[in-house]
Amino acid sequence: MDHKTNLIDWRVNPAHIVPYENREWHKGAVVHFTPNKRELREAGLAAIARGWLPENPIITQDTRTLAVGSCFARNFTLWLAEHGFNKYFPESPYNALLRNRAFFESPAVLAQQFRWAFDELDPSTLLWIDKNKNLIEATEVGKQHVRATLEQTDVLILTLGLSEVWYDIETGEPLWRALTADTYDPARHVFRVESVAQTMEWLEAIERLRRKHLPSMKIVFTVSPIPLAATFRPVSAVTANEVSKAILKAALDEFLRRHNELVNDQLYYFPSYEMVRNFFMDPYEEDNRHVNPIVSGAIVAFFARHYCVPQLHSREAGSLAHIHGGEAQERFLRHAAAWRDQDNTYVLLARIADLEEDKGRLQQICDERQVVIDELDTAARERLELINRLDAQLKAMR
Repeated sequence: MDHKTNLIDWRVNPAHIVPYENREWHKGAVVHFTPNKRELREAGLAAIARGWLPENPIITQDTRTLAVGSCFARNFTLWLAEHGFNKYFPESPYNALLRNRAFFESPAVLAQQFRWAFDELDPSTLLWIDKNKNLIEATEVGKQHVRATLEQTDVLILTLGLSEVWYDIETGEPLWRALTADTYDPARHVFRVESVAQTMEWLEAIERLRRKHLPSMKIVFTVSPIPLAATFRPVSAVTANEVSKAILKAALDEFLRRHNELVNDQLYYFPSYEMVRNFFMDPYEEDNRHVNPIVSGAIVAFFARHYCVPQLHSREAGSLAHIHGGEAQERFLRHAAAWRDQDNTYVLLARIADLEEDKGRLQQICDERQVVIDELDTAARERLELINRLDAQLKAMR
């Protein structure tokens, strides 16, 4: 046997082998195998959600539901609002927890909002800057608003987005995001990647405050499928994102195993991240970050089927079209309404239909602009003809 064969054929010395005697592998009390592609197509998203779904819906039309953590979380809230749920929230709950587009994407910052709301930190130590580079003050009125919103919430959907966090080392408090150039102080503001252990501490802080102040609240955890826009590490954003998501996944899974008696009773996990990454082909938009509305619609439809009572309110199609950005939301809701556990064939056909729709819309815009161009060209030619005629008459009078 040559050395190449030895490299690929690691044979055990026959003298050390005990003959096979109808042995079987021990599979334990529970075993779930990774589905192959055919099995995944046949079982659909349920194959990924196995073991994580509630026995009965936990969201009725009277349930006050709040979803925070990333822009992906807004899909859940939008679907609920458009189908007659959340009717006892007098105004958008985002007014409290998502002021000024302040998306809370890390467990550290999410826990900070809980700690602030329930008086476990000094607000004078906080430095908050939103996505529009505005400085946000931690006022008493704001705190009471956040606290009241949490106290009114029956089901909280918390979407964890990233493990890369900026900190103020003097106060020990996390920052919402990287700072503006005029607020950044290299002596006190540092970047770090949260460990699994530290991430678990933030999750435990949320759970401790939930038990103490919000014992009737149920929390549905998800991990955002949206990758990092950029990393502050000296490595590619793609590899940094994989680590960031892995930390969230590992910490959240260990946290839920630690509180196993509460899982699918008060604490839930919805595997939207795994659905995007493992079920759909080419799930992202051209920016390679935001999830295609077909995929978002399918996932929210699956969530609604298992977490919400059958919808009692049918939405009016096109009701959001007149709102700024409403066309994209209408597309998402349309796909959510159409999804019936189809496979990627449906997704690809739906994407083609969306592209054809976009093409038709762009063609309509081009046609409308061409009409304006033709009218301007006609007017310009008429004026030029008049100018030439007047010029000829002027020359004839000389």
